[in-house]
Order: sequence, then structure tokens, then C-alpha cells
Amino acid sequence: MGLDMDNRRPPYQQVADALRAAIRDGVYSAGDRLPTVAELAEQYGVAKMTVQRALTDLRGEDLIVSWQGRGTFVRSRSGESEAASGTVHDEIMKRLDSMHDELARLDERLRRLEGRPTR
Repeated sequence: MGLDMDNRRPPYQQVADALRAAIRDGVYSAGDRLPTVAELAEQYGVAKMTVQRALTDLRGEDLIVSWQGRGTFVRSRSGESEAASGTVHDEIMKRLDSMHDELARLDERLRRLEGRPTR
């Protein structure tokens, strides 16, 4: 499955389009692991860097996510998962806010103990 040499679009865009279509058409479903960069490069007859650039575009569109040592996976696009993701995001933000407040209190306490001016 090589690329269309008559196509004026750069090879990385053609690879990204092909992978985007495969995700859209259900060839790769949410949670599926994509083939390795080397496998995709061989499949499309392009250099590994071409595949990397295509994957970068798909990551930017939130279609895929990559973890070093684990691979590249199709992201979930379902409303349920997005709602759960929003809940997780909200919880993380609450924890960060709490940590920020605690650090500010500790900084103020340290300044008082050291006799430095407060902000």
C-alpha cells in the first residue's frame, strides 16, 4: 500500500490522511495500538521520519496518543470517555489548586520564620 506519486501533497500528509481514514473507517478503533513506525514506513514505502511527522499531525489532532516503550494508540472519541476525561481533568485541577495554596502557606510561614518580608 504505497503512496500516490501523482499526488502533490507531501508524503507525510498522505500517510496522515491514510491513517486518519483507517481510524475513521474503524480499521483502528479507540484503544487499538497502531503498527510501529518501522512497520508503517514499510507499509507506505516511506522513511521513518515521514511516518513520525504524520503521527505528530495526528497527535496534534488528538486522534492518537503515544507512550515511549508502549506504542501509539488511537484515542477514544466517545462522549462517555470525554466526560470521564473531563472529570479526571477537573479532579487534577482541584488537586493542583490545593497544592498551590499549600505551597503559598508554607512559603509565607518560612518567610515569617526567617524574618523576611512577606509579599
